[in-house]
Amino acid sequence: MDSIRKKVAVVMPVRNEEAAVGPTMDAIFASTRLPDEIIIADGMSTDGTIAAIQRYGDRGVPIRVVNNPTIWAGGGRNAAIRVTDSDIIVLSDFGNTVEPGYIEEMVRPFEEDDTIDIVGGLFRMRATTHFEHCVASIHYFEDYTLDRYSRDEIRQLIPPVVFPGGLCTAFTRRIWLAAGEQPEWLAKGQDKMFSRKVHAIGGKGLVAIDARIWHHVRSTPRDLFRQLYLYGRGNGQMRFLSKHAVLLMWIYGVLALLLALGWFSPIFPALAAVLFGAYAWRAGIRKVIKVDGSLKKLRYIPVAMEVLLVRDIGSLLGHLVGWAEWIFVPRYQAHYRRYMGGLPEDRIPLIAPQLSGQSIFGRLRRVFGVA
Repeated sequence: MDSIRKKVAVVMPVRNEEAAVGPTMDAIFASTRLPDEIIIADGMSTDGTIAAIQRYGDRGVPIRVVNNPTIWAGGGRNAAIRVTDSDIIVLSDFGNTVEPGYIEEMVRPFEEDDTIDIVGGLFRMRATTHFEHCVASIHYFEDYTLDRYSRDEIRQLIPPVVFPGGLCTAFTRRIWLAAGEQPEWLAKGQDKMFSRKVHAIGGKGLVAIDARIWHHVRSTPRDLFRQLYLYGRGNGQMRFLSKHAVLLMWIYGVLALLLALGWFSPIFPALAAVLFGAYAWRAGIRKVIKVDGSLKKLRYIPVAMEVLLVRDIGSLLGHLVGWAEWIFVPRYQAHYRRYMGGLPEDRIPLIAPQLSGQSIFGRLRRVFGVA
């Protein structure tokens, strides 16, 4: 199809992120294609965030600030999109910096094919401390090593069905309307549920492999735990399981069973220790070594173990709490039914598409290498 230029809005929710305003906005204004407007959804910031944003008002792109009384990102994105008539909505988060070609590459598919509804981009990890380096190596291994993959290898990593998140996503205003906006009753995971809804109603999407952003990594164990806990809890509240959580349930379920069998024989706890050691090596320490080419610092060993345990416990606990809320707190099922009601169940996968239709036991044979 001939390329047709469309009107583009960059939408960013924000709350008390004054320090991130400069890097985030400077990156946007260094883009090879500037948006037609920038809309900020302010979640009732109490610092100098909005004043810092407004200093960019003379750069040639209109900047609008709308209130987001829900505070959550999904409600903020909805509030921002409601005030624009732009054809394409490009999402971004403060604290992440876009590469110069990001907006151009995210918008290109929509202008070349009018049937495209949603596009996801890719992200790279920015790590500056030992802890951040281990988090990026273990939890974001493919993203952290993105530059080592060829274009064909990147395409092979992308599953047939993708649910782009708010981190790097663009979509048409028409599909946002057709999907009934983003759900505002979820604290985390609104973007994923929106993507699932788009898929369920037949929306057409793809991944723009040349659209890249730099994503910040959680810098403390507490922040990492909170991130994974909240994401896992959001998944449970919207009746969803990530592939990572499924694998962790099997791994720690087997370990718990072996420890319980220790009442009958000490060989079982010993076997559990061996299996956990193998898991910690393959899923943790070995990934750091693969990123660096060797074990650059002995300190990485205990840090990698800490990252692995904090990540796993946070994700598992979050999923358990979220699913308990789904079962025992009626409002979550009620909200879900209102948002997804009437759609075919086979279009709303319970487990992330990377696992759907595949043998879980086949995945488990490789679990120590991919978890």
